[in-house]
Amino acid sequence: MIRSLITSMLVALPLMAEPVLVSKFSAKIVPERVSVIALPERGTITDLADPTGRLEAGTIIAIANKERTATEREDMELQLERDRLTKRDEIQKLQLQRRQVEFYLSLSASERRYNSDFTPDKIPTADTLQDIDARISLLERELRTLERRRRDEFENKHGPLTLRMPFSGRLQYSFPLPENLAEPFEYTDNSRPFATACDDSAFYITISVGESDLALLDEHRFSATVNLPGGRRLNGTYSHRRVERSSNGGDMLVYYFRLPETAHETAFSMLGSNSTAQLTYETGTDVLRVKKAELAATPEAATCENWAELISLLYPQHSILLIGQREIVLVPNAE
Repeated sequence: MIRSLITSMLVALPLMAEPVLVSKFSAKIVPERVSVIALPERGTITDLADPTGRLEAGTIIAIANKERTATEREDMELQLERDRLTKRDEIQKLQLQRRQVEFYLSLSASERRYNSDFTPDKIPTADTLQDIDARISLLERELRTLERRRRDEFENKHGPLTLRMPFSGRLQYSFPLPENLAEPFEYTDNSRPFATACDDSAFYITISVGESDLALLDEHRFSATVNLPGGRRLNGTYSHRRVERSSNGGDMLVYYFRLPETAHETAFSMLGSNSTAQLTYETGTDVLRVKKAELAATPEAATCENWAELISLLYPQHSILLIGQREIVLVPNAE
Protein backbone atom coordinates (compact mmCIF):
# COMPACT_ATOMS: atom_id res chain seq x y z
CA MET A 1 0.00 0.00 0.00
CA ILE A 2 2.75 2.45 0.97
CA ARG A 3 4.81 1.53 -2.13
CA SER A 4 1.75 1.99 -4.34
CA LEU A 5 1.15 5.42 -2.83
CA ILE A 6 4.77 6.46 -3.35
CA THR A 7 4.72 5.23 -6.92
CA SER A 8 1.60 7.23 -7.69
CA MET A 9 3.29 10.34 -6.33
CA LEU A 10 6.17 10.06 -8.87
CA VAL A 11 5.25 12.24 -11.80
CA ALA A 12 5.45 10.59 -15.21
CA LEU A 13 5.88 13.29 -17.85
CA PRO A 14 3.44 13.48 -20.79
CA LEU A 15 4.02 11.02 -23.61
CA MET A 16 4.79 13.71 -26.17
CA ALA A 17 7.04 15.83 -23.95
CA GLU A 18 10.30 17.41 -25.08
CA PRO A 19 13.20 15.07 -25.90
CA VAL A 20 15.16 13.80 -22.93
CA LEU A 21 18.40 15.56 -22.15
CA VAL A 22 20.87 12.67 -22.09
CA SER A 23 24.00 14.54 -21.08
CA LYS A 24 26.55 17.13 -22.13
CA PHE A 25 29.52 16.05 -24.23
CA SER A 26 32.69 17.58 -25.56
CA ALA A 27 32.04 18.30 -29.22
CA LYS A 28 33.68 19.51 -32.40
CA ILE A 29 32.33 21.28 -35.46
CA VAL A 30 33.65 19.58 -38.59
CA PRO A 31 33.03 20.00 -42.34
CA GLU A 32 32.12 17.26 -44.81
CA ARG A 33 35.78 16.77 -45.72
CA VAL A 34 39.12 18.29 -44.78
CA SER A 35 42.35 18.23 -46.77
CA VAL A 36 45.65 19.50 -45.41
CA ILE A 37 47.70 21.02 -48.25
CA ALA A 38 51.48 20.98 -48.00
CA LEU A 39 54.05 22.87 -50.06
CA PRO A 40 56.93 20.55 -51.03
CA GLU A 41 59.61 23.26 -50.97
CA ARG A 42 60.32 26.82 -49.98
CA GLY A 43 60.57 29.62 -52.48
CA THR A 44 58.76 32.41 -54.25
CA ILE A 45 54.98 32.15 -54.12
CA THR A 46 52.73 33.58 -56.83
CA ASP A 47 49.09 33.21 -57.97
CA LEU A 48 47.83 33.17 -54.38
CA ALA A 49 44.06 32.55 -54.26
CA ASP A 50 41.80 34.86 -52.26
CA PRO A 51 40.49 32.79 -49.31
CA THR A 52 37.58 35.08 -48.47
CA GLY A 53 35.18 33.35 -50.86
CA ARG A 54 34.26 29.87 -51.98
CA LEU A 55 36.67 28.16 -54.37
CA GLU A 56 35.78 25.53 -56.96
CA ALA A 57 37.57 22.19 -57.21
CA GLY A 58 40.78 22.49 -59.25
CA THR A 59 41.23 26.22 -58.59
CA ILE A 60 44.90 27.18 -58.24
CA ILE A 61 45.67 28.05 -54.64
CA ALA A 62 49.31 29.04 -55.13
CA ILE A 63 52.34 28.35 -57.32
CA ALA A 64 55.87 28.03 -55.92
CA ASN A 65 58.96 29.02 -57.90
CA LYS A 66 57.02 29.71 -61.08
CA GLU A 67 59.90 31.44 -62.90
CA ARG A 68 62.33 28.62 -62.15
CA THR A 69 59.80 26.10 -63.43
CA ALA A 70 59.42 28.07 -66.67
CA THR A 71 63.20 28.17 -67.12
CA GLU A 72 63.58 24.45 -66.50
CA ARG A 73 60.68 23.73 -68.88
CA GLU A 74 62.47 25.67 -71.61
CA ASP A 75 65.69 23.75 -70.90
CA MET A 76 63.76 20.48 -71.11
CA GLU A 77 62.19 21.41 -74.45
CA LEU A 78 65.60 22.35 -75.87
CA GLN A 79 67.10 19.06 -74.71
CA LEU A 80 64.18 17.14 -76.18
CA GLU A 81 64.71 18.88 -79.51
CA ARG A 82 68.40 17.90 -79.44
CA ASP A 83 67.43 14.32 -78.69
CA ARG A 84 64.93 14.33 -81.55
CA LEU A 85 67.53 15.61 -84.01
CA THR A 86 70.08 13.04 -82.87
CA LYS A 87 67.63 10.15 -83.17
CA ARG A 88 66.35 11.39 -86.54
CA ASP A 89 69.91 11.59 -87.87
CA GLU A 90 70.45 7.97 -86.81
CA ILE A 91 67.16 6.94 -88.40
CA GLN A 92 67.98 8.73 -91.67
CA LYS A 93 71.35 6.99 -91.83
CA LEU A 94 69.65 3.63 -91.37
CA GLN A 95 67.04 4.48 -93.98
CA LEU A 96 69.83 5.35 -96.46
CA GLN A 97 71.55 2.09 -95.60
CA ARG A 98 68.30 0.23 -96.18
CA ARG A 99 67.88 1.73 -99.66
CA GLN A 100 71.43 0.70 -100.50
CA VAL A 101 70.73 -2.85 -99.35
CA GLU A 102 67.47 -2.97 -101.30
CA PHE A 103 69.25 -1.74 -104.41
CA TYR A 104 72.06 -4.25 -103.98
CA LEU A 105 69.63 -7.15 -103.51
CA SER A 106 67.74 -6.10 -106.64
CA LEU A 107 70.90 -6.50 -108.79
CA SER A 108 71.84 -9.66 -110.64
CA ALA A 109 74.89 -11.65 -109.57
CA SER A 110 76.97 -10.19 -112.41
CA GLU A 111 75.84 -6.62 -111.61
CA ARG A 112 76.70 -6.98 -107.94
CA ARG A 113 80.41 -7.39 -108.88
CA TYR A 114 80.46 -3.77 -109.99
CA ASN A 115 78.66 -2.39 -106.86
CA SER A 116 81.08 -0.61 -104.52
CA ASP A 117 78.69 0.02 -101.60
CA PHE A 118 79.65 -3.19 -99.83
CA THR A 119 82.91 -5.02 -99.30
CA PRO A 120 83.15 -8.78 -99.91
CA ASP A 121 83.18 -9.50 -96.19
CA LYS A 122 79.96 -7.47 -95.61
CA ILE A 123 77.64 -8.70 -98.32
CA PRO A 124 73.99 -7.88 -97.31
CA THR A 125 71.18 -10.39 -97.29
CA ALA A 126 67.43 -10.34 -96.67
CA ASP A 127 68.21 -10.67 -92.97
CA THR A 128 70.13 -7.40 -93.22
CA LEU A 129 66.90 -5.60 -94.18
CA GLN A 130 65.08 -7.09 -91.20
CA ASP A 131 67.91 -6.01 -88.91
CA ILE A 132 67.82 -2.43 -90.27
CA ASP A 133 64.01 -2.29 -89.87
CA ALA A 134 64.34 -3.49 -86.28
CA ARG A 135 66.93 -0.79 -85.54
CA ILE A 136 64.76 1.92 -87.07
CA SER A 137 61.74 0.74 -85.05
CA LEU A 138 63.84 0.69 -81.88
CA LEU A 139 65.07 4.25 -82.42
CA GLU A 140 61.52 5.49 -83.03
CA ARG A 141 60.31 3.81 -79.82
CA GLU A 142 63.27 5.19 -77.89
CA LEU A 143 62.42 8.68 -79.12
CA ARG A 144 58.79 8.39 -78.02
CA THR A 145 59.74 6.83 -74.68
CA LEU A 146 62.44 9.41 -74.01
CA GLU A 147 60.04 12.31 -74.57
CA ARG A 148 57.34 10.75 -72.40
CA ARG A 149 59.81 9.96 -69.62
CA ARG A 150 61.31 13.45 -69.65
CA ARG A 151 57.87 15.06 -69.46
CA ASP A 152 56.76 12.70 -66.66
CA GLU A 153 59.92 13.46 -64.69
CA PHE A 154 59.35 17.18 -65.16
CA GLU A 155 55.70 16.93 -64.07
CA ASN A 156 56.60 14.82 -61.03
CA LYS A 157 59.11 17.44 -59.97
CA HIS A 158 57.23 20.63 -60.77
CA GLY A 159 53.57 19.54 -60.72
CA PRO A 160 53.34 19.54 -56.90
CA LEU A 161 54.53 23.16 -56.88
CA THR A 162 51.13 24.17 -58.26
CA LEU A 163 48.66 23.78 -55.40
CA ARG A 164 44.98 23.31 -56.27
CA MET A 165 41.73 22.96 -54.39
CA PRO A 166 41.06 19.21 -54.00
CA PHE A 167 37.31 19.86 -53.93
CA SER A 168 34.92 22.80 -53.88
CA GLY A 169 34.81 24.63 -50.59
CA ARG A 170 36.60 27.07 -48.33
CA LEU A 171 40.30 27.65 -47.76
CA GLN A 172 42.33 28.66 -44.71
CA TYR A 173 46.01 29.58 -45.02
CA SER A 174 48.29 28.74 -42.10
CA PHE A 175 50.38 31.91 -42.35
CA PRO A 176 49.74 35.68 -42.41
CA LEU A 177 48.76 36.76 -45.90
CA PRO A 178 50.64 39.55 -47.70
CA GLU A 179 48.77 42.79 -48.23
CA ASN A 180 48.76 42.33 -52.01
CA LEU A 181 47.91 38.78 -53.05
CA ALA A 182 48.92 39.53 -56.64
CA GLU A 183 52.56 40.23 -55.77
CA PRO A 184 55.15 37.43 -55.31
CA PHE A 185 56.45 36.83 -51.81
CA GLU A 186 59.03 34.58 -50.20
CA TYR A 187 57.74 31.59 -48.24
CA THR A 188 60.41 30.16 -45.94
CA ASP A 189 58.49 28.08 -43.36
CA ASN A 190 57.40 24.79 -44.91
CA SER A 191 57.60 22.93 -41.60
CA ARG A 192 53.81 23.21 -41.25
CA PRO A 193 50.92 22.81 -43.70
CA PHE A 194 50.57 25.58 -46.26
CA ALA A 195 46.76 25.64 -46.11
CA THR A 196 43.69 23.63 -45.17
CA ALA A 197 40.77 23.08 -47.52
CA CYS A 198 37.35 22.19 -46.18
CA ASP A 199 34.36 20.89 -48.08
CA ASP A 200 31.61 23.26 -46.97
CA SER A 201 28.78 21.32 -48.59
CA ALA A 202 27.91 20.13 -45.07
CA PHE A 203 28.92 20.78 -41.46
CA TYR A 204 28.40 18.53 -38.44
CA ILE A 205 28.43 18.53 -34.68
CA THR A 206 30.48 15.46 -33.68
CA ILE A 207 30.25 13.70 -30.33
CA SER A 208 32.19 10.68 -29.09
CA VAL A 209 29.75 8.33 -27.36
CA GLY A 210 31.49 5.85 -25.10
CA GLU A 211 28.51 4.38 -23.22
CA SER A 212 27.42 1.05 -24.66
CA ASP A 213 23.83 1.59 -23.43
CA LEU A 214 23.55 4.70 -25.62
CA ALA A 215 25.09 2.95 -28.60
CA LEU A 216 22.29 0.34 -28.48
CA LEU A 217 19.51 2.93 -28.76
CA ASP A 218 17.95 4.03 -32.04
CA GLU A 219 20.55 6.53 -33.26
CA HIS A 220 18.02 8.35 -35.46
CA ARG A 221 16.22 9.58 -32.34
CA PHE A 222 19.30 11.49 -31.12
CA SER A 223 19.93 15.19 -31.77
CA ALA A 224 22.64 17.58 -30.62
CA THR A 225 22.67 21.26 -29.71
CA VAL A 226 25.56 23.67 -29.16
CA ASN A 227 24.71 26.87 -27.31
CA LEU A 228 26.23 30.09 -28.68
CA PRO A 229 26.61 33.58 -27.22
CA GLY A 230 23.55 35.77 -27.35
CA GLY A 231 21.11 32.93 -26.86
CA ARG A 232 21.75 31.45 -30.28
CA ARG A 233 22.05 27.69 -30.94
CA LEU A 234 23.40 25.24 -33.45
CA ASN A 235 20.90 22.40 -33.79
CA GLY A 236 22.11 19.23 -35.47
CA THR A 237 20.02 16.28 -36.66
CA TYR A 238 21.46 12.77 -36.72
CA SER A 239 23.31 11.92 -39.92
CA HIS A 240 25.57 8.91 -39.34
CA ARG A 241 28.05 7.35 -36.96
CA ARG A 242 31.37 5.60 -37.43
CA VAL A 243 34.29 4.20 -35.48
CA GLU A 244 37.35 6.45 -35.58
CA ARG A 245 40.85 6.38 -34.15
CA SER A 246 41.33 8.58 -31.10
CA SER A 247 44.42 10.65 -30.33
CA ASN A 248 45.64 8.01 -27.86
CA GLY A 249 45.43 5.26 -30.47
CA GLY A 250 42.18 3.65 -29.32
CA ASP A 251 38.85 3.34 -31.11
CA MET A 252 35.89 5.61 -30.42
CA LEU A 253 32.33 5.72 -31.68
CA VAL A 254 31.60 9.16 -33.15
CA TYR A 255 28.10 10.44 -33.88
CA TYR A 256 27.63 13.06 -36.64
CA PHE A 257 24.78 15.57 -36.45
CA ARG A 258 24.19 17.59 -39.62
CA LEU A 259 23.70 21.34 -39.32
CA PRO A 260 21.24 23.28 -41.51
CA GLU A 261 22.65 25.29 -44.40
CA THR A 262 21.72 28.54 -42.64
CA ALA A 263 24.31 27.68 -39.97
CA HIS A 264 27.21 26.97 -42.35
CA GLU A 265 28.88 30.36 -41.98
CA THR A 266 28.81 30.16 -38.19
CA ALA A 267 30.04 26.56 -38.32
CA PHE A 268 32.96 27.51 -40.58
CA SER A 269 34.09 30.17 -38.10
CA MET A 270 34.07 27.54 -35.31
CA LEU A 271 36.30 24.98 -37.04
CA GLY A 272 39.14 23.89 -34.77
CA SER A 273 37.48 25.17 -31.59
CA ASN A 274 36.28 23.10 -28.64
CA SER A 275 32.57 23.10 -27.90
CA THR A 276 30.09 21.50 -25.54
CA ALA A 277 26.99 19.85 -26.98
CA GLN A 278 23.78 18.74 -25.34
CA LEU A 279 22.72 15.30 -26.52
CA THR A 280 18.95 14.71 -26.49
CA TYR A 281 16.83 11.66 -27.30
CA GLU A 282 13.31 11.50 -28.70
CA THR A 283 11.70 8.81 -26.54
CA GLY A 284 8.52 8.15 -28.50
CA THR A 285 5.15 7.38 -26.93
CA ASP A 286 5.24 4.03 -25.12
CA VAL A 287 7.45 5.20 -22.27
CA LEU A 288 7.30 6.61 -18.77
CA ARG A 289 9.61 9.45 -17.77
CA VAL A 290 10.32 10.02 -14.11
CA LYS A 291 12.49 12.70 -12.57
CA LYS A 292 15.63 11.66 -10.76
CA ALA A 293 15.04 14.19 -7.97
CA GLU A 294 11.65 12.69 -7.16
CA LEU A 295 13.02 9.15 -7.28
CA ALA A 296 15.86 10.11 -4.96
CA ALA A 297 13.33 11.56 -2.46
CA THR A 298 11.52 8.24 -1.94
CA PRO A 299 12.23 6.16 1.20
CA GLU A 300 13.35 3.23 -0.99
CA ALA A 301 16.18 5.34 -2.40
CA ALA A 302 18.05 5.11 0.90
CA THR A 303 18.18 1.31 0.62
CA CYS A 304 19.19 1.07 -3.07
CA GLU A 305 22.69 1.26 -4.49
CA ASN A 306 21.78 2.32 -8.03
CA TRP A 307 18.94 3.49 -10.24
CA ALA A 308 18.23 0.03 -11.62
CA GLU A 309 17.60 -1.37 -8.14
CA LEU A 310 15.35 1.56 -7.22
CA ILE A 311 13.31 1.28 -10.42
CA SER A 312 12.81 -2.46 -9.87
CA LEU A 313 11.22 -1.64 -6.52
CA LEU A 314 9.06 1.30 -7.56
CA TYR A 315 8.22 0.21 -11.13
CA PRO A 316 8.40 -3.60 -11.18
CA GLN A 317 6.48 -3.72 -14.49
CA HIS A 318 9.01 -1.52 -16.28
CA SER A 319 12.68 -1.50 -17.30
CA ILE A 320 15.11 1.33 -17.84
CA LEU A 321 15.48 2.49 -21.44
CA LEU A 322 17.63 5.54 -20.79
CA ILE A 323 19.14 7.32 -17.83
CA GLY A 324 19.25 10.99 -18.72
CA GLN A 325 20.77 13.94 -16.95
CA ARG A 326 17.58 14.75 -15.02
CA GLU A 327 15.16 11.96 -15.93
CA ILE A 328 14.96 8.21 -16.31
CA VAL A 329 12.97 6.79 -19.23
CA LEU A 330 11.12 3.53 -18.59
CA VAL A 331 9.53 1.04 -20.96
CA PRO A 332 7.09 -1.80 -20.12
CA ASN A 333 8.67 -5.17 -19.56
CA ALA A 334 8.37 -7.62 -22.40
CA GLU A 335 5.63 -10.14 -21.78
